[in-house]
Amino acid sequence: MSIGLTLVFLTLLHLYYGILALKFITGAGYKSWQALLPFYNIYIMTKVIKRPWWWTALAILPVVGNVMMAVIFFELLHMYRIANVKNTVIGILSAGLYFGYLGYSSPLKYQDRDLKIIRKYISEGFASIVFAIIAATLIRAYTFEAFTIPTPSMERSMMVGDFLFVSKLQYGSRLPMTPFSFPLMHNKVPFTEIKAFSGAVQFPYLRLPKLSDVERNDPVVFNYPRQLEYPVDKRDHYVKRCLGLPGDTLQIKNLEVYVNGSLSQMPERADAQFQYYVRTKNGRLGAALELKERYDINPMESGDYYEIGEAPGYAEYLITISESEIEKFKQDYPQIDTIFPLDLSRASVKKLPNSLKRHGQSIVSGGVFPNSAMMGYGNASGIGTNWTRDNFGPIHIPKANTTVDLTINNYKLYKAIIEDYEGHDLKVIRPSKGNPNHEFQIDGELVNSYTFEQDYYWMMGDNRHNSEDSRYWGFVPEDHIVGKPVFIWMSFDKYGSSLFEKIRFDRVFTTVSGDGERRSYFWPFMVVLVGVTIFNRWRKKKKASAA
Repeated sequence: MSIGLTLVFLTLLHLYYGILALKFITGAGYKSWQALLPFYNIYIMTKVIKRPWWWTALAILPVVGNVMMAVIFFELLHMYRIANVKNTVIGILSAGLYFGYLGYSSPLKYQDRDLKIIRKYISEGFASIVFAIIAATLIRAYTFEAFTIPTPSMERSMMVGDFLFVSKLQYGSRLPMTPFSFPLMHNKVPFTEIKAFSGAVQFPYLRLPKLSDVERNDPVVFNYPRQLEYPVDKRDHYVKRCLGLPGDTLQIKNLEVYVNGSLSQMPERADAQFQYYVRTKNGRLGAALELKERYDINPMESGDYYEIGEAPGYAEYLITISESEIEKFKQDYPQIDTIFPLDLSRASVKKLPNSLKRHGQSIVSGGVFPNSAMMGYGNASGIGTNWTRDNFGPIHIPKANTTVDLTINNYKLYKAIIEDYEGHDLKVIRPSKGNPNHEFQIDGELVNSYTFEQDYYWMMGDNRHNSEDSRYWGFVPEDHIVGKPVFIWMSFDKYGSSLFEKIRFDRVFTTVSGDGERRSYFWPFMVVLVGVTIFNRWRKKKKASAA
C-alpha cells in the first residue's frame, strides 16, 4: 500500500469511528461535523470522556490504536451508563458495529464520570493491565525490544541463552507495517500455530529519524527475508553480523572474508568460529565435560562436538572452536596428530578423509546463494556453481538508485530483489528463431537493466560453519532491518551442571559491542538499586514522622 492509499485508508477508518460515535458525541453537546472530521473526532471523544488530549495520539498509532479505541468506546458507553462487559465484548468482536448500534438505538443521557461504576465492570487491576500492555507495546514497537538468542550462529559473540535488549532507535524505529495485530505478539499466538495478525491491510515502509546508519561489522536484528508467507514486519527475527554494506563487493576465500578487496577484521569482542576435523593417536580427546569446562564446547546435540570415527590407535572428531583458542587447544591435547578447518570447495571434498567425504559432499551439494534449495531457482547458468560456504563470490551488494545490467548469467542474483522485495513481475523471454538472445520483461516492459529501489546488506554469523545466513539466501533488504543488539541482561547456559554454573555471570548486564574486555554492570546496578530503595524508605518514614 502506498503512502497515499494509506492516508485514504486511515481517513476512512477514522471517519468510520466518527460515524459509530456520532450519537455519543452530539449527545454531549458537540456538533455533528466534529464527530465526522477524521482524526479530530478522536480528540473530541477524549473531551467527551474527560480524558487527556494525548490519548488522541495513542489512538492514532498503529497496533496501540486498536486497544485505545476499545478503551475509548467503553468510556463513551460509560458516560451514558450503558457500559458493561457484555456490550464491550460484543462491540470489540463486531469491529465496533455494536457500539454504533447502541448509540443509535439507546435512549442517551450524558452524565459525568463515576469511577465506582467503572470499577464495577472493569477492576482497577484489569485497567492497570490494559495500560501496561499499551505502554509495553509502545516501548516494544518504537524503542527497545527484548530478544533471546535461540541458535549458535553468533557464538561466541552472542551465545545461546543470552537475553538481550535490541535498540530500534539506532537505525530509526520502523513504523508498524501490519496495523491489525495482537499487542505484544509477533507472528503467532504463543503455543499455537494461529497467526497473531491480519495481513489484509499493509502500511508502507517508513522509519523515524535514526541515531546512525548500519555500519560494517554491526550485529543486526532483521526479519528473515525468505519467509514470504508473512508480511515483512511479521517474519521471524534473525541476528547476524553485517559484513557487507550497500555498494560493497564481498568475497570469501579459504574461510576469510574480503570486502572491497581488503581482509575483513572482526571487532574486538567478536570471535569467528569454524568446524575443525581432529584426529588423535594414542589417546582420545577429553570427556565432554572437560571440553565444556576448558573451551565451552557444548555436547553433540548443540553441533559443537561430534565423534565421527574410532579405530584401534586413533579417534576422529568434528569440533567447533573459535580461532583465538585453536593454538591452546592443540597444546592442551598433544595426542592430536591431524587438525584442519573444513575449508570446503567442490574440489576439496575429494581430498577429505573417508569419514568426512559424505559430510562434506552434503554441505557442497546443498548449494549456496543463488543456487541453494532455499531460493528454489535451480542452476543459475554458471553463476555460483562453484561457490561454497567457505569460497564464495565475488558478489556485489546492491545500493539504492544504482543500476545493474541484466543477463542470463546474473539475473537470478537479483530475481528475489525484483520480485519478492520490490514487488515487480519479472519474466525471461527465451531465445526464438526471430530473437536469438534472452530478453527480460519487468511489469510487461522490455528492459535490459534494473535500478534498485532500496539498500541491501550482507549478513553472516560469527559461527561460520553453523549459521544460516546470506551465503544461503542472499541479500537483506533495508526494510527488513529491525535494530541493533546493545545489552545482555541475562545469560543462561542450559548445559551448566548447577544453577550457579547455568548463569553466565560474566555476561549478565554487559554491553554487546564495545572496546576492551567485557565488563558486567550487575553489581553496580544492584548497589544503586539498594541505595534507591533505602533512600525511598527513609523519605517515607521522614514524611510519616513529620505528619
